[in-house]
Amino acid sequence: MNKPRLNNLIRPRIRSLRPYTPGEQPKETGLIKLNTNENPFPPSPRVLHAVRAAVDGRLRLYPNPSAEGLRARLATLHGCHPENIIVGNGSDELLALSTRA
Repeated sequence: MNKPRLNNLIRPRIRSLRPYTPGEQPKETGLIKLNTNENPFPPSPRVLHAVRAAVDGRLRLYPNPSAEGLRARLATLHGCHPENIIVGNGSDELLALSTRA
């Protein structure tokens, strides 16, 4: 029995995708790297105060894996159903899920 080749199982458009190439990371210090969305300034004192005020015992717990509360609020905001919204741990995870779908 012949096994299917892995390339035969992957759509041609997906096979032709090229991986992300990260921006150059200079060796010099003190540069403002706009290509990596870095901010040369520290957080605002108001932001630091708000973050410190929001930190409590829940920070040590894993969030709800299906993000039900967040998806419900976003659905209300955007006038759709929660099952039409996907959330993830950053764009890399969401892109990976989209590719798998």
